[in-house]
Amino acid sequence: MTERVSVSIPNVGEPADPRAGSQCIRSGNLLFISGQIALDNGELIGPNDPLEQCRQCLRHIKSFVTAAGGTLNDVVSLDIFLTDIGYRPAAGQARAEFFNAPGPSATVVGGVDLAFEGLLVEISARAVLS
Repeated sequence: MTERVSVSIPNVGEPADPRAGSQCIRSGNLLFISGQIALDNGELIGPNDPLEQCRQCLRHIKSFVTAAGGTLNDVVSLDIFLTDIGYRPAAGQARAEFFNAPGPSATVVGGVDLAFEGLLVEISARAVLS
């Protein structure tokens, strides 16, 4: 059985009880990144700005992938949750800024309630590390 290893970055907190989950788990060459939000060291980035919130989520994802020894080219799939489906163009723009063609597959869901007030976007990712 492949060992599961938690991957962390300094500006994103882990759950107080590690049994509750992890922000990022590596299992072999697979990387699973929990839904990232636009909080950096507890501060909301991009209030009322879905594009900047998407960028911040993707910056976190990039940091996790880098900490695990990979690059954004290793990201194969994203799940993007938006409080308003009207933010889909912003999510597409942010993805185009971060990923080379072909970008990762993605599921985009709109009209969701997120965990903290002021959040407009949450993005999770999966990567296959080279």
